[in-house]
Amino acid sequence: MHRTNPLTPRSAFVFLPSFHRLFIVALCLSCAIGARSQSDVSKDSIAMSLFQIQAGFQQPFGDMAELYGANFNIGFSYAYKTRNNFLFGTDFLFLFGDNVKDPQDIAKGLRTESGQIIGVTGEFILPIVQQRGFTGGFYVGKIFPIIGPNPNSGLEIRFGVQYLEHRTWIELRQDDYPPLEGEYRKGYDRKRAGIATSQFIGYRHFSDNRYANFFLGFEIYQGFTTDYRSYNIDQMEETNGDYFDMLIGIKGAWVLPVYKRYADKFYLE
Repeated sequence: MHRTNPLTPRSAFVFLPSFHRLFIVALCLSCAIGARSQSDVSKDSIAMSLFQIQAGFQQPFGDMAELYGANFNIGFSYAYKTRNNFLFGTDFLFLFGDNVKDPQDIAKGLRTESGQIIGVTGEFILPIVQQRGFTGGFYVGKIFPIIGPNPNSGLEIRFGVQYLEHRTWIELRQDDYPPLEGEYRKGYDRKRAGIATSQFIGYRHFSDNRYANFFLGFEIYQGFTTDYRSYNIDQMEETNGDYFDMLIGIKGAWVLPVYKRYADKFYLE
């Protein structure tokens, strides 16, 4: 009498070790992505989804330059590219840097004549003063295939509307000092935020072998910000200002394109 195997393929998969199951799932996903990436980028302009990891360097101008020097940014973006090379996207960037103008002026009411801050235990406190912020929003653009190896690559121009926020970040790593903690710290951080416009011009590249996909170019932000804190404790004054904050810098990204495969062609002799 023939006996059936009590372990079906599905149940056998369940009994595999976790690592092996993860490997099989990853392999299947890789095959699925590969199957969707068979369009001929080298010959035709095609529609695709773009998943992008981006980073850059920026120099502040305008009112923002009174508070900070150059900063770095890192973030992610998603864009949809049409067959006509139009781009519709959204992105997010985290801003960070340690170039704060006149850091000794921060919390100056808590400092001694020599500029030191004395903690509750009588020891000197060395607060870390840095810049933090982010931008996030939407953009539209177009790729002009006047340079590059294929119709999907070329000069890229885009315009965006963003939300811009920046502040002075004060950190006490191993010190306990209540005047610079919790809600009190907000009275020193100079937080500003508002709507910003952005422009980008650069080069976008899609390789024929699908392995080197990126963009690189120059970007400008014009931010129309306002104070988010009603009072600066160290300056002992109320705040209700409007500011023009500008950022100019370079930005690049590594791009993962995902697009549908062309329909199979059949030939009859």
